[in-house]
This record gives sequence, structure tokens and C-alpha cells, in this order.
Amino acid sequence: MRYHIQTAPVWDAYKSGCGCPMCRLYGSTVARLIDQYLNEAVMEPAYRVRVNEAGFCAGHLRLLYGGANKLGLALQLSTRTDAILKKLSPVADGKAAKKEAQKVARLNSTCVICDTADEIMTRYAYTAAQMYEHENDFPSAFAACDGFCMPHYALMLTNADRAGKAAKTYVAALYRLQTESLKKINRDTRRFCEMFDYAGQNKGMKDAEKIVPAAINKLKGEIIPGNR
Repeated sequence: MRYHIQTAPVWDAYKSGCGCPMCRLYGSTVARLIDQYLNEAVMEPAYRVRVNEAGFCAGHLRLLYGGANKLGLALQLSTRTDAILKKLSPVADGKAAKKEAQKVARLNSTCVICDTADEIMTRYAYTAAQMYEHENDFPSAFAACDGFCMPHYALMLTNADRAGKAAKTYVAALYRLQTESLKKINRDTRRFCEMFDYAGQNKGMKDAEKIVPAAINKLKGEIIPGNR
């Protein structure tokens, strides 16, 4: 497997020194998708069909609204609300209302950007596993990273069999990386707490302000940007 467009982003993420290389890939993936849905996707029928069916989650709507194309966003929101209106039904009693509520909840739980990003991230996890088997230098780069957030650790484990003959070594490396990373987070958060005890033993701890955000991101993913 040679260094080409499919593996280049993975190499870059694992060499970045961030707290979760998969979060870095996810961030760049979402940025590309936000740009896409504010530009070429606006007038592309196939994309508009997907938007009408799935819509956007609240988080990605905030990112879209922060972009430069309010008209493009409004056009997509207009046809999305048209699609929703066609699916809503009048209700006659409480039992029917509960059933309608379940349908509305499903309508409100989908996001075209989430769905696409998840598909891409699965391919990245698949690629990383294959690189571990086929790229001679990748295992050392992999071993040097700082583990993963817990959601992406689960994703990496799910796709670990893609490492083929190297799968056994790969899952052992995954476990070692993750437990070492979590132990470091555990030590750092304990030291942070000790800063506030009566003795103040660790007052002035280096990078203290980064410890809690780093722990949150390690446990749940890139929730607080810029703290890796």
C-alpha cells in the first residue's frame, strides 16, 4: 500500500500528536461536508433529496448557519420543512398522539451530515487497520499516538479484523494505547483535584487548564475544540 490520497489523511492525523487521530479526521471530514452543503450540494438534486429525507442535526445546523451562504441554507431548510409537513398527521386522542410522537422523534433524529461522516469514518478505521498490516512504517506511527476517544476506540475495535494477518497484534496495540492514554488522563485529573486540597500540593501545575477538557474529549470525543 503506497502513500496516496486515501492513506495520506490517516498518516497526517497519526503524526499530528493530537489526543485522538480519528477525531482529527472527523473534524476535517465535517468541515468538508459543511462546505459542500453550503455550496455545490445546494442545487444538486441527489443531495437535496438526502437533505429533504434526513435534514440536519442541531450541531451541524449551527455550523451551517455560521457559514457564508444563508440563502443556500434557507433553500434546503425550506424543502426539508415541506418534506416534514407531508409526513405529519392529525391525531384524535392520546394513544394516537403517542404514536405520532414516535414518528416525529424519528424525523428529528436524523442528519445527512452525521450519516455521511459516519460512513467516511468507518472507511478511515478500515484503512488504518489495513495500513497496520501493509504499510511498514505505520505500526510505529500508530504506537506513538496518544490513543483515542472512547467512541472512536470502539470504532477501531469494530474494524480491527480488517488488519488481516496482523489483527491479533493490532488489537493488542489498540488496547495498550487506550489503557495507557486513560491512565494518563486518570493521573492528570487526580493531580488536578489535589491542587484544591488543603495542602495545595500541586498548585501551579503545568497546563492545568487543559486537563479537564482533555479528559472530556478522551471520554466522549471532540466536544471542546482546541484542547488536544
